[in-house]
Amino acid sequence: MDTSPTFSDLLTQYVEQDGRYARQLAKATEQMFGQEQGLSHSSISRWLRGAAQKPRNWVDIVKLGAVLQLSQDDLYRLLHAAGHDMPRILATQPPIPGLFDPWLVPEPKVLPPFQAPPKSVGFVGRTGLFGRIGTVFCSQGQSRVCCLLGMAGLGKTSLATQLAYQLKAQFKDGVLWLDLAKTDLLAAQQAIAQAYGEDFTEYPDLGSRSSKLRELLAHKSALLVLDDVPSDAYLRPLLPPDGSCAVLITSRRLDLAAISTAYRLTLPLVNAEKAEGMAIFRQILDKQMMQDEANQLEQLADWLGLLPLALTIAAQRLRHEPGWTVSRLLARLQQAARPLDVLIWGDQSVRDSLAVSYAALHPVAQELLALLGNFAGSFSAEHVAAVAKRPLPEVEDILWQLYNQSLLTVNLKERYELHPLTRLFCRELPQQPEWQHCFVTHFTSLAAQPAATAEQPHILAAIELAQQWQLDEVMVTAVTDFIPHLQRTGQHKLAQDLLQQAEAVARRQENKPALTRILHQSGFTAMKQGAPNKANSYYQEALALAQSLGDEGQTAEILLKLSAMAYRQGRYEETEQFCQEGLLLARQVGSAVLEISLLCNLGLVEKASGRLAEAIVHYEVALGLARQIEDLTLINNLLQNLGVVHEQRGDYAQARERYEEGLLLAERLKDPELRSRMLGNLGAVACQMGNYAEATGYFQQGLSLAQKNNLLIQQYRQQANLGEAAMLRDQFREANAHYREALALVRSRDFPEDLGIILNQVGESFLRQDAYSDATDCFRESLHLAEMHGLRQVGR
Repeated sequence: MDTSPTFSDLLTQYVEQDGRYARQLAKATEQMFGQEQGLSHSSISRWLRGAAQKPRNWVDIVKLGAVLQLSQDDLYRLLHAAGHDMPRILATQPPIPGLFDPWLVPEPKVLPPFQAPPKSVGFVGRTGLFGRIGTVFCSQGQSRVCCLLGMAGLGKTSLATQLAYQLKAQFKDGVLWLDLAKTDLLAAQQAIAQAYGEDFTEYPDLGSRSSKLRELLAHKSALLVLDDVPSDAYLRPLLPPDGSCAVLITSRRLDLAAISTAYRLTLPLVNAEKAEGMAIFRQILDKQMMQDEANQLEQLADWLGLLPLALTIAAQRLRHEPGWTVSRLLARLQQAARPLDVLIWGDQSVRDSLAVSYAALHPVAQELLALLGNFAGSFSAEHVAAVAKRPLPEVEDILWQLYNQSLLTVNLKERYELHPLTRLFCRELPQQPEWQHCFVTHFTSLAAQPAATAEQPHILAAIELAQQWQLDEVMVTAVTDFIPHLQRTGQHKLAQDLLQQAEAVARRQENKPALTRILHQSGFTAMKQGAPNKANSYYQEALALAQSLGDEGQTAEILLKLSAMAYRQGRYEETEQFCQEGLLLARQVGSAVLEISLLCNLGLVEKASGRLAEAIVHYEVALGLARQIEDLTLINNLLQNLGVVHEQRGDYAQARERYEEGLLLAERLKDPELRSRMLGNLGAVACQMGNYAEATGYFQQGLSLAQKNNLLIQQYRQQANLGEAAMLRDQFREANAHYREALALVRSRDFPEDLGIILNQVGESFLRQDAYSDATDCFRESLHLAEMHGLRQVGR
């Protein structure tokens, strides 16, 4: 079997060494041999693809060889691969004068230096930067300096290498390359001198040598690449004067003063769609692994934070080390005590790369960086100062130093962030013994505060640390404080997991008050997850504990939850019984909020039983109490309930009056969720009155508010409202589009009751369209949900 390289293989190798694209090479043949004798870029592309393995016209091959500056041996190999005899060709009269000159006459001139390293594996994307940087270097302005800035491992050197190959034709005096992480300044200046046959050793000091260097480069048309510049002190002595010499700088430092007028590019990570990260894998891994483990590779890319250096190392280990699968490598990273130990391949190491930035820091900054490893997400300077117990101005200054070393970034909310692998590096650093305790104390104290939303990752990390150190009381208190936030934001699975952990601790400690609260919260969480039997079990045990402890307030709260669950399941007598028991206790403990909530549930029972006048009585009493305590949110909810009852009675004017008052109150509260809800209610009244255009306007306003504020529940409810308004106008295409969107949104969350209600609405719409099969599917799914989750209201 012939293992000789094909014509296409050889040509691809020579073109990659040259660095130009097919279109650029075609243009070069026109410049060398004239426009009529030039090659088309399509011909060159076909050769590279292997579409023509034995081109008949040897003249075109020789032309391209001249442009590529092939040696006689390389041209011989290329012609031989194409089936041509070079000695016989050279013995003939050239069809174009001078065609054979590059191989018949020895090269008289010394080629300019080209010191760029070989192109590295792992470079993908960022091609859009080539044109921007090329424009800077082609400009006639004073500064022809470009800086590539960013964190370690981001691919700055790889990009600089690609640019050196891409742009070398523009610089007749060559490309010079200095790795300043490994070279001192005097040696760097001497290396540039030697590249042009000069010797600077007679100039022993930095100042005189810098002067001679500027004199040498003043009239050179060269590209000087200064890789991994650590500081201004390394940069100033190497910069040429303004002129025809261009400079390409890579650095982690964002605060280099010597390049204040330069064109600066701070490199981002590869794009958010992971396309470029996956392209790195495709460069290195075989197609079979890419196909078989595509999902696992995406998970691996995410875990590595899409850092090109880490992606390259992982791919090299997968390809070359026996026994690795993507799943096994990912598991190893997730379970390792020091995951950065896994991210090493030859002389490439994520840890070593980050260590260079760490070593450049002042000891105080190194100490604070170690603390940041405890932070699980974005963070503010105020919280860092609180944990470190240091003055805020001092902490802000240190964080700015870390930012300028590309060790952290600042997001759009002006909060700091660490790359996931930088965080792992920080966790390996020496820690102050008291800092983790301070971290737990500070963030668990925020669990019940409004700040819980922004600080959720840190609160969860603090709870985990408290559990590891067996700080049982701290852990249980933090969990029970944090659960209401998770329940408000629909994070019921996370709430369930935390409550199970806290329950185990409370049972082990025989801490009955804590266990009562945990079981109470577990019941509510189970109810939200559509598990009424499990919820009832939690509530009943919590109720028994609360009663045994004589905790009347907690008992009343649990009775409120039991009444709500009984109502959802259509057990109205039980609902009323729970409410009446709870009302007695709520009045005994003087809890107006509990009394109002229980009255609301009594109103729901009366409304569901068709006793609308009695429902209004309960709601009006509750509304009076809410106005007394000036609880604006409760007032708003009661206005909505009253509006719904008036709407059912056909008293649309009263309903509208209640909803409009509620909307004004929601605007006063600046609560987008309440505003969206009230707009939906006003739209429903307009629909009942046949004012469909007005109704659609209200629904659109409500949807806009929900989308702007990321209110998922209101988004799918308003989409369903818009679907109903369109259906009532017989605009079924529009109705179907809104219902599809509503179903997609509600299915993305675990709200079986809302899903069942919307399915019923969609089924009604299909009935109006005579689409009986589709309607049946909707009603069957709704009935299944009702039966599975005990939702009598949905199943009706």
